[in-house]
Amino acid sequence: MSPLVAADAPDGLFADLSGCTHLFGGETAFLERLCADLRNFGHNAFACISDSAAASRAIARSEQTAIIAPGAHKAALRALPCKSLPIDKALAPRLKRLGLETIGSCFDLPRAPLAKRFGSAFLDCLDQAAGLRPMPLSFVQERSGVQCARSLFEPIGTAEAIATVIEAPVPGICAQLLERGEGARLVDFLCTRVDNTIQAVRVGTSDATCDPARLIRLLCDQIPQIEPGFGIEAVQLVIVQSAPIRQHETALPGYGETHSTWPATLLDRLASAPGLISLARLHCVDAAWPEESRHLSLHGPVEREFPLEIAPRPVVLLDHAIPIEVTALLPDGAPRQFRLGRMLHRIVCAEGPERIAGAWWQDPAAFGIVRDYWTIETEKGQRLWLYRLGDGVHDWSGSGQWHLQGLF
Repeated sequence: MSPLVAADAPDGLFADLSGCTHLFGGETAFLERLCADLRNFGHNAFACISDSAAASRAIARSEQTAIIAPGAHKAALRALPCKSLPIDKALAPRLKRLGLETIGSCFDLPRAPLAKRFGSAFLDCLDQAAGLRPMPLSFVQERSGVQCARSLFEPIGTAEAIATVIEAPVPGICAQLLERGEGARLVDFLCTRVDNTIQAVRVGTSDATCDPARLIRLLCDQIPQIEPGFGIEAVQLVIVQSAPIRQHETALPGYGETHSTWPATLLDRLASAPGLISLARLHCVDAAWPEESRHLSLHGPVEREFPLEIAPRPVVLLDHAIPIEVTALLPDGAPRQFRLGRMLHRIVCAEGPERIAGAWWQDPAAFGIVRDYWTIETEKGQRLWLYRLGDGVHDWSGSGQWHLQGLF
């Protein structure tokens, strides 16, 4: 509704409406639409239009909606309480004790005694509300978009030429993003043909990135989708969506991409593949039991780190743990051997227990239920993840049944 907006903490906004209200049918229609839209979003909205920011603020802060004509500020503000002015919180009670409960009562007093008793800042507030002094505002400056446009010396039409044109602006775009501390999430590559029509391709990334090689490869994968016609004479690279980027360790020489970046790169290329309908992946979920800590959902940002500091987890986690028969020296002690089906496996090393409690805050039936997890190694070198349901001593903590849940 306005290109210039300033904040009035904690829940107010100033807007410069010069040349804007006629687009909405006038000032009255503008106010009605503004307040209606805000109320539709669940806010209690009050607004005022005037040629004085301080006067508009006082009206709106008094929970009124009005339009003040030029020169009518004092008349509109007379009945309002002094606390509607941007004054110190401790000053309003002082004014009230002296009988100065309204702004109009302050307008009627001589200025010199007011300045001596309450300071020049209070007089400035009165002058700003009366439209005699401008109120300084700090407007929010929207950051300009990141893009690069280039005209070509002669039309191009081959895949190799288009790839060369793509490679040229990407490093500069990435440098601009890096200066902002941001990375690209959505990128458009626009090709203007000699017949003044545009061919456009769009690529997205699984996370914010400013890696030139990664963006170049994604864009070059889309070259077959571009129809150059009689030739392309201009190109434009536009960062449609960006996000804050997190710095990661760089790869060691000779080892290519880091372990933390290759999943995102793979997902980018899969998601950009022509004809792909959807891409799903496992996401980490905060859950008590390990088998519930992952969720299959549509392709989204790649989580770089597991949200919790936990012990090592198995490479293969079974959706349904397998019941096993375990022999232990003590009911709450480490396992020494276990039987899976008809096979007896002897344990040479056992680490644990790692005790995990049930989500009692979500399910009252899980209160007191625990699992004791053990990482074991058999005499054949197999490393497995076992758990005992309960602490092995108290019946209320679990049945004591052992299960196999994962493989390292």
